[in-house]
Amino acid sequence: MISVLVADDHGIVREGLRRLLESEQDLKVSGEARDGREVLEQVEKHQPAVVVLDITMPRLGGLETLERLRAKHPQVKVILLSVHGDPPFIQSAIALGADGYVLKNGRAAEIVTAIREVMKGGSYFSPVVAREIVDQLRSPKQSGNEPFSLLSGREREVLHLIAEGLSAKEIAVELKISTKTVEAHRTSLMRKLGVRKATELVRYALRHGLIEP
Repeated sequence: MISVLVADDHGIVREGLRRLLESEQDLKVSGEARDGREVLEQVEKHQPAVVVLDITMPRLGGLETLERLRAKHPQVKVILLSVHGDPPFIQSAIALGADGYVLKNGRAAEIVTAIREVMKGGSYFSPVVAREIVDQLRSPKQSGNEPFSLLSGREREVLHLIAEGLSAKEIAVELKISTKTVEAHRTSLMRKLGVRKATELVRYALRHGLIEP
């Protein structure tokens, strides 16, 4: 049996994925998570073979979670599930070591195919995503305005939480750092991204799919 951890902040999506996967004889859902921090906890607890990971989640986004999983649990296969087929997301996913990338508007059975492929040692990308990868290889484009190429891991976390509406004090508690450190990260974010107001940071996060509208 292939054990799978399902991570999405929408309960109805998690339920649908659980029903789909458990209808297959060789798959079982070992756990569920609503955000990136829960994913890290559940992986420690259940040691799944595969994590199906939504790219846009609260507290800690899918790409940040992928980065941490690769560092601490390199043996776990990770398939990103997303509504975004834009180059920056795909490039970041590949750079961070995703084993698969499945678009949410595809066929439900596609995620089952992806799980089996990555467990064979291969990879799986939705057809639209695969075409984008081929196009990028044929005509490489720079994506210097993409968050993962500009920001440190901690800065990405702070940006994510600012965009979710947390205050500096609340972010400090969440990340177990001082308020002054949070403010320093915010200043650095504004400088690197060329913005002057916190509201512009929120717009940036929305535009790059780090949070949902």
